[in-house]
Amino acid sequence: MLEEFQETLPFHFKDLGLLQKVFVHRSYLNEKDASALKSKESYERLEFLGDAVLSSVISHLLYENYPETNEGELTRLRAKLVNRQTLADLARDLRLNEYILLGKGERSTGGADNPTILAGVFEALVAAVYFELGFKITYSYIESLFSPLIDSATAHEPGHFDFKPRLQELAQKLFKEAPAYRLLKEEGPPHRKTFEVEVRIKGEVWGTGSASKKKDAEQLAAEEALKKLEAGQR
Repeated sequence: MLEEFQETLPFHFKDLGLLQKVFVHRSYLNEKDASALKSKESYERLEFLGDAVLSSVISHLLYENYPETNEGELTRLRAKLVNRQTLADLARDLRLNEYILLGKGERSTGGADNPTILAGVFEALVAAVYFELGFKITYSYIESLFSPLIDSATAHEPGHFDFKPRLQELAQKLFKEAPAYRLLKEEGPPHRKTFEVEVRIKGEVWGTGSASKKKDAEQLAAEEALKKLEAGQR
């Protein structure tokens, strides 16, 4: 499984024990199969370091790219980029959810799609890249993942960060229920994936979207749903 995951990365891990640790949730350590693990440690310590590395790189990117922006606005932008939901979305894009080792109870309650767990695993991966390959490559990797998000966060027109939160707010107002996103189809090799997603509110489909990244497909689905709801259509 680790070798399969490595095929999706732009670099290679020599220390597979370190990479394995990225995916070990503490609930799995008590499972019978955990005896085969190279390390008896969960990803939580890596998550701690990854959070610091990620915050440092994003802060640097914002500081360098937006020299006229004041401290308060830079802080707001960083919070918009480095938060549980954004990191969870990135984790899904990278298919980290497919490799997380969870205890039976945690898995049965949907732990592989829990935003807190996904965000933690993403930060653990950042720390693992930092240990394995150093800060320079980690910086470049984070920059490649976040550059499109930074562009959207700083654009005046609606982008990655706008449609889903706006739909969430409107759905809560009209239906007292949050939208639910469902992956309909995933096609293509790892480096040329296409995702098709639908969004439902109270069991009804309000929008669909297709894109090369799951989060972008969700945004397109949310945009379509917003247009229908704002126009008063069903």
